Amino acid sequence: MNFISGILSNIANINSATLSGAIDVVFVEQEDGTYRSTPFQVRFGKMGVVWSKKKIIDMEINGKEVELRMVLDDNGVAYFEDQSDGDSDDEDQVIEAVKERHSCPIPEARPKLERQRSRHLSDPIDKTKLEDELLPIQEDLIEYSAFKASSNPHLNEIDEIDFPTSSTEKKGRNTLELYLEELLDLNLNFGSNEVVFSTTSQYQGTTRCFCNVFVWQQRDKIIISDIDGTITKSDVRGMILPLIGVADWAQGEVTNLYSKISENGYKILYLSARSISQSAETKAYLLSLNQGNLKLPLGPLFLNPESALKSFKREVIDRQPEIFKIQCLQVLQGLYGCPTPYFAGYGNRPNDVTAYQAVGIPRSRIFIINKTGNLKGQVCQNVQTSYKNQCALVDLFFPPVERLEPQLEDETSSFHYWKDPLPDVDLSNL
Repeated sequence: MNFISGILSNIANINSATLSGAIDVVFVEQEDGTYRSTPFQVRFGKMGVVWSKKKIIDMEINGKEVELRMVLDDNGVAYFEDQSDGDSDDEDQVIEAVKERHSCPIPEARPKLERQRSRHLSDPIDKTKLEDELLPIQEDLIEYSAFKASSNPHLNEIDEIDFPTSSTEKKGRNTLELYLEELLDLNLNFGSNEVVFSTTSQYQGTTRCFCNVFVWQQRDKIIISDIDGTITKSDVRGMILPLIGVADWAQGEVTNLYSKISENGYKILYLSARSISQSAETKAYLLSLNQGNLKLPLGPLFLNPESALKSFKREVIDRQPEIFKIQCLQVLQGLYGCPTPYFAGYGNRPNDVTAYQAVGIPRSRIFIINKTGNLKGQVCQNVQTSYKNQCALVDLFFPPVERLEPQLEDETSSFHYWKDPLPDVDLSNL
C-alpha cells in the first residue's frame, strides 16, 4: 500500500505545464534612482521538469552566472523567494533569548541543511529523505511548544517559531526593484541583455529557456506592434508557415519602416496573444525576418503567460485577446511617471484599437493593416497608406525623439517662436 500511495503521490505532483518558455522583461528607471521591472514570467513544463516543486532556477545574464535565483512551484511557474538568508539567524537569537529569560530546556538545534542544487529537490526519493530529516526537528519544536504551554504563564512575551511552509502557502514575487549598483552587479546594461534560466534534474538533465531583459529610461517613447497579421500577412498562416520553411510570409517593407522608426529614437514593443510556450519560436522568427538586408529592431516580446490551450481559447473561441493585451500594457505603463509612454500602435483587428486606446494612444496614431498591406488610420478611414509610403514620411509620422521632447515639455518650438502675438483687446469696450 505504501508503494502504491507513493506512486499516486508522485503522479499527483507531476508538473501541469507541458512546454517551457520565458517572456522578456523591462526595467524602467524611477525618479528615486531605482529600477523597477515588469514581471519575470518564466515557466518550465513537464517536457523538461516532471516534478517542479521547489526546484532552484539558476540564472545567467550576458553569459555570466549571477547570484540571483528563482524557485519553481507545483505548476512549473518560477518566482523569487521572499525568505531572506538571515531568518535562521534571527530564530537562533530568539531561542537563545528565551533560554536565558526562562531557563527552560530547549532541544539543541540541528545543523542547518545547506541549500542543495535544484536536481536534488524535485526527485521523489530525495524529497522523501529531506522530509525524514526535517521530521525530528518539527517533533522537537512541538515538544518545546508543549513545554511552554505548561510551564510558562507569559506566553505573549515569547516569539513563536514558524514551521517551514510550502511554496503554495508562501506567496512569491516575480518583480524586482534594484538600485543602479545592484543592476550593474547583475551584469545588466542599458539596452538589451540576454538571460538564460536553467534547472537540472537527475533523470532529465539540464533544461534551459531564454529571454531578454531591457533597461529603459523614463523619457523613452514606445511603439507597439502586433505580430500575427501585422508583421505577418495572416494570423494563423503567419504562425504556421515559418515553422515549415516558408519565411517570406511577412508584410512588405515592415523591417524598413520599423528600422527607420527605431533610428528616430523610439523603442519597439512586440505584443502577441500567443502563449508563453511559443516564446522561443516567436523570438526566432522575429530575429530571422530579413527583407533587403534589413532586420527588425530589437525590442521586448510580450506574450500571454497562460498555457497554449487557454491562449488559444481566449483568442480563437472567446475572441477577446484585448483583455490580456490591456493588462500587459498597463503593467509597463505603471512604471512610467507620465500618463502614457506609448506613442503609436500597429495592429490588424478592432481588438487592437481597443487595447491601444485603453493605454492612452490617440486614435490618430493607431494604424490597422489588412492582408493586402493597406494601412488605415482611425480618424479618417477612407485614407489608406502602407508601410512603404510611411517609410518616405517617417519623420512626419514619427519625428525624432530629441526634436519631440521640447515640444512636449515647454514652448520653445519653432511654432511658438515665429507665430504672431495675439493683439491687445480692451475688454472694457466690449
